Amino acid sequence: MKKLFPISLLLCLLFSLSSFAPIHPNVTVIKKSVRTYSFPITGTTFGTPGAGQPAGTITYSISGGGTTPSAITFTTLSGGSLGTYPFSLSSPGNYLAGGLAMKAQTSIAGVYFHIGTACSSGYCLEFIGGVL
Repeated sequence: MKKLFPISLLLCLLFSLSSFAPIHPNVTVIKKSVRTYSFPITGTTFGTPGAGQPAGTITYSISGGGTTPSAITFTTLSGGSLGTYPFSLSSPGNYLAGGLAMKAQTSIAGVYFHIGTACSSGYCLEFIGGVL
């Protein structure tokens, strides 16, 4: 009886280990690439080209590196500066620039830069509180 227990334990162990599937050499490996954006990101939006001015089209340029924006600069169509405003991290993958000075110069209260796969370019840009 003493020899029966070790033999049955050995047989159970051998049986359980034999049920593991062998490693397949042709496994597809998913490589995660590091995403970066081509800064500066430029474009136009609707706002006021200076304090007290009538609403119109203004240009913006976002500077940064990798996937992190650092600042947004607004200019008039004729090239006049409306200021540079820094981005700050508001939550992971979300950056916000804004303030009273930006609202006074452009009528835009904030700019939201969101990194996400739902956006075709990998990021979404939202202008908050602009002229309607």
